Amino acid sequence: MARVSLKHIVGAQTDAGSMLGALSEAIGASVSIEDQSGRVLYGSPAGGARVPVVHDGVGLGWVTGTEGAGAIADLLQFLAANESERKALGAEVLHLYREVNLIYSFSEKLAALLDLDRVVQLTLQEARHLIVATDGAILLLDDAGDMLTAAATFGDEFPRLSGLRHGHGIVGTVAATGVGEIVDDVMMDARRVAAVNVRSLVCAPLKVGEKVIGVIALASTEPMVYEARELKLLNTLALQTATAIENARLFERTVEAGLERERLLALNKQAEVARARFERELELAAQIQADLFPPAMPAIAGYEIAARNRPARQCGGDYYDVIAGGVGRDGGALFCVADVSGKGLPASLLMSHMQATLRALLGRTQSLTNLAGEANALLHGSTAANKYVTAALLDLDTASGEARYVSAGHIDSWVFSQDGTVRPLASTGAPLGLLPPGLPYEETSVAVGHGDCVVLCSDGVADAQNSAGDEFGEARLAAVVQAALDQPVGTIVDRVLMAIDAFAGDAPQFDDITLLVLRRAGS
Repeated sequence: MARVSLKHIVGAQTDAGSMLGALSEAIGASVSIEDQSGRVLYGSPAGGARVPVVHDGVGLGWVTGTEGAGAIADLLQFLAANESERKALGAEVLHLYREVNLIYSFSEKLAALLDLDRVVQLTLQEARHLIVATDGAILLLDDAGDMLTAAATFGDEFPRLSGLRHGHGIVGTVAATGVGEIVDDVMMDARRVAAVNVRSLVCAPLKVGEKVIGVIALASTEPMVYEARELKLLNTLALQTATAIENARLFERTVEAGLERERLLALNKQAEVARARFERELELAAQIQADLFPPAMPAIAGYEIAARNRPARQCGGDYYDVIAGGVGRDGGALFCVADVSGKGLPASLLMSHMQATLRALLGRTQSLTNLAGEANALLHGSTAANKYVTAALLDLDTASGEARYVSAGHIDSWVFSQDGTVRPLASTGAPLGLLPPGLPYEETSVAVGHGDCVVLCSDGVADAQNSAGDEFGEARLAAVVQAALDQPVGTIVDRVLMAIDAFAGDAPQFDDITLLVLRRAGS
């Protein structure tokens, strides 16, 4: 019998390593394998029984480990016997039998594989067992059917292959024709690829039906004569391998599709959870924001007050307030309508900041212009550069009807008289928080006579649009208010909102709408 090496069995045979790993895992053994010189070939040095590995009366090494070491030693002895037999077989009948047996075994192994890398590696491994070769490669065509790329190789020459094209070179020609070839003298072939230094070559196409998906090539760096039976054998391997490659690719695509579907389902679930959480947070924020508005208008003798806010989203950026006491004097009241830049939750947060700022400053400032200036300084120092607030501030002496008015970049407010006179109150300064502190605010004196009606609103009133893009406008607002001057202020507010809805029709509300109406009783 031919002499065998335990190092060769453990280190050079891919199957042996796989079988050792699988058997060790199956029996729960932790072992190491040493050759006769004590060099560790597999695993890590372990304690336990030391079982010799003997073949044909010759010690090959030892297996050291748990009680499973004996089984591993038996496996190695079995592999050693197989290796010795492979080297000893020379007779043609035995050789043919071995070929049939290996092809049958190869078919069984391929049937169990659905991984492309393992399929091509197994094919080359089996091919080199059946056909003498120093080098080998499986090259697969890309999706365009143009380039051949090595999927697996052995030896030193084929790994240098690159840039192979369909129809070019010996391998490319086989891919183009779908017909295998034997080239005994590669150096004399005009199709030779200069980068590869092999002398003899046998090459077969990988075909699925009539479609060529790649090529399997075996070669020798020493001159030799490949026979027709070896090409036939390689064609047999190629036929089985091509089907296995297609199955592996299909399985890979199926797995990828399944993973992608699972990923999308997981993302969708996360999105649903996040959306539900966000909606709950929005509901909470909307409720908190609603609580910031006055629960009811304060009762001020001789005056009627009504206000309404309708956000474009669940949370809005408009704000209105009526604060008894006024600025720097007794017997007054401060009326405010403000509009925060932006919409939604960020705008509502800034709106709450505006309310807190206004109420904090009211008791310590003596003039409306100082109130606006200090509010601008605080908001500028605590908000982003692109965030600001426009505000209409009316400080009313309720006894005399005299009022001071500051508009921080806000749209016009209006004073409607019973005689039909309409007085606009224009902007007197920059929006709050937009510019650095120091820019002064001016104020306008306003006389609110008996029967006069003051309207403060956000730009969502005049800017409301219909489906054609037309705006509601200040003229329509003035007409609605004038037509309802003899009605309670709550009715005036309702009629303005109804007029906006009738004008807008099916067009969505794109901006927050806030309206505050103040009327002094008749004499």
